[in-house]
Amino acid sequence: MTISQFLSIFILFISTSLYAQGRFDKVEITTTKLSDHTYMLQGAGGNIGVSVGEDGVFVIDDQFAPLSEKILSAIKALSDKPLRFLVNTHYHGDHTGGNENMAKAGATIIAHHNVKKRLESKQHNGSIKPKEALPVITFNDQLSITINDESVAIFHVSNAHTDGDVILYFTESNVLHTGDTYFNGRYPYIDLNSGEV
Repeated sequence: MTISQFLSIFILFISTSLYAQGRFDKVEITTTKLSDHTYMLQGAGGNIGVSVGEDGVFVIDDQFAPLSEKILSAIKALSDKPLRFLVNTHYHGDHTGGNENMAKAGATIIAHHNVKKRLESKQHNGSIKPKEALPVITFNDQLSITINDESVAIFHVSNAHTDGDVILYFTESNVLHTGDTYFNGRYPYIDLNSGEV
C-alpha cells in the first residue's frame, strides 16, 4: 500500500467517523406517555419502550451508542429508580447500539437467543461486540417478566424482520411494543441476510 493510498483510507475513515458522531449531535429524545407507568422515547432509530415504577426501570431497545447519554437523561426525568432490564427486539444497531452503555448503567440485557448469536458474530464493519453489549438472558419462544406491578409477555415472532424478532405486551397497560415487525405507513422490511427466507 502506498502512502497516498493509506492517507486516502485514513482521511475517509476520519471523515466517516466525524459524520457518524455529528449526525447524532442534533437528535433530541422525545417522550410520549402511554399509560400510568409506560412511555415511548423517540430519537434516531427504533422507538424505545420504558416502564417505570417501584421495581425499577424496564427498557425496550436502546438505539445508537452516541445517544445513550441523552436516552439515560430522558429516563432519569421519568424515574430515579435503577435501570433493571433491557430487552432487545432484534439485533440491528438502531435497537442494540447502546447495549454496552446500558449494561454499564446497570441493565441486565435480555433477547431472543438468535439476537445473541448475531451480536456475537463479526459485524458488517468487521468489529466484534464487547461482552458487555451481549444479552445475558436469552430465550427461545416466549418469556414473561413481572415488573412494576405488571406482567410483560414477550413472544418470538418467527419469519418476520429478522430471525430474532420479539414483540412485548404490557398486560395491564394494554401496550404492545412491536420492534421492527411493524412499520407505520409502509411495508415492513424483511432482512433476508438475517436468516429469514
